[in-house]
Amino acid sequence: MLRGSQIGGIILVCVGALTLLGVVTSLPVVAILFAAALIGVGIWIISGAARGGADLPREQAAIPLDGATEAALKIRHGAGRLAIGAGAGIGDLLSGTFGGGLDARTTRDGAVLRVDMRIKERRVGDLAGSVLRGKFDSLDWDMVLSPLVTLDLELETGASESRIVLTDLKARDVRLKTGASATTIDLPEAAGLTRLWVDSGAASVKVRVPGGVAARIRLRAALAGTRVDAVRFPRRGEAQVYESADFETAANRVEIDVDTGVGSIEIS
Repeated sequence: MLRGSQIGGIILVCVGALTLLGVVTSLPVVAILFAAALIGVGIWIISGAARGGADLPREQAAIPLDGATEAALKIRHGAGRLAIGAGAGIGDLLSGTFGGGLDARTTRDGAVLRVDMRIKERRVGDLAGSVLRGKFDSLDWDMVLSPLVTLDLELETGASESRIVLTDLKARDVRLKTGASATTIDLPEAAGLTRLWVDSGAASVKVRVPGGVAARIRLRAALAGTRVDAVRFPRRGEAQVYESADFETAANRVEIDVDTGVGSIEIS
């Protein structure tokens, strides 16, 4: 069975390989070297997963709603696996298990609960040792959010695998900034209007729009491979703009704005 760290290594290898295979003829030398470096680091992580050494602790935590009807979450997650879904208990904004521990700073702004989440501060040697042994799974975060409140999410991820399932959540604004990673996002199916911004580097990003939800999509892709379901979202006259025929009148719709560099983007 694959460990989380091995999956992370496989992601880097695949992103690097797809970059080289897809656009190698038009890439500058520096981009080719960067893609090759991704493959090398990925192989190193895969092999390192078998090395010994103690893992960082995994911490269970929950953040109460305290009567808030809206929440703004900033989630800073570097290496490892990030999983987000619905299902927090009544009275909680979120709950989950956090590899490496959780440092969560909360503030209240009227009905809005603001939360800034990151790994607990640890000695550089502890974090570096875990990464050098390929133990990115020591930093895995798995959390569920409340479906009862309106959510604004800001996600900053690094060399990671992220699975973001917002299907049953009231996500209003979602901002993803990611580097050498693989991310899959399932957008809400009944949240009214949801706005998604993606800023990605050497990454693989997949966005899934639920059936019955309309979309307007704008892409700015430098050297990335792009694939959009043009049957559901026909291309407009403008370059790299796609839109459902019923976008303006749909009860549930999403606006997707993507700015990506080397990697791939898929929207279906």
